[in-house]
Amino acid sequence: MSRPGNYGKSSRLKQLRQLKRRKQQQASRTIDWDQVEDFLLGRYHLVQGSKFPPLVDATVQRFFSEWLQTALAQGQQRVQWDVAAITATTLKRIGNQVPWQFYGVLLGQIMNWQRLLLREGPVVPLSVPRQIVKPLTATAYAGLVADQLAVNLLTTMATPVTPTQREQLTASFFVGGQVQWSAVGSLFSPLGFKISASADDATHQWLNELLGLKVGDFHH
Repeated sequence: MSRPGNYGKSSRLKQLRQLKRRKQQQASRTIDWDQVEDFLLGRYHLVQGSKFPPLVDATVQRFFSEWLQTALAQGQQRVQWDVAAITATTLKRIGNQVPWQFYGVLLGQIMNWQRLLLREGPVVPLSVPRQIVKPLTATAYAGLVADQLAVNLLTTMATPVTPTQREQLTASFFVGGQVQWSAVGSLFSPLGFKISASADDATHQWLNELLGLKVGDFHH
């Protein structure tokens, strides 16, 4: 039978071994930087994706993928992910690659997406966890979308976009804290939308389904 002193010593050694083992297990569970996008898209699919119609699910997933590419492009040293800044940059990059209906579908789910990001982002098993900062309100998201739609429309006119034009058009799209989809649709619809010949079958089908949506589909 061990003396109390020996027992205490062996107990401390056991605790140290357990602590070391836990640290090794945690390290082995971390993922590489180039796995972050797949990891978070997988979490989205498990937690939210199956709850939505296929068109909505595909739209949010494609936006999330673009958003993550923007965030990851900042590099591993950028520990904080600024939701407001990354979202604005992402929408600008997407621009006119999608029809206006994309923004309508996205805006309808943006707060659900943000809740998932705030919950899942900080627990991605990286050696240095990410901090998700500066989340937006539903009204702020609507303002971002309205501004991007104004830029998209002015860009299609092949004329320099002036700040005054942008402000005036954004104001006509964004009234009472909400996007006026009737105004958006009436200006974009006559311009049409051409799907890129390089689009794969899944993207082609997704874009065609978006184009099938009408202004009334966004009035809740």
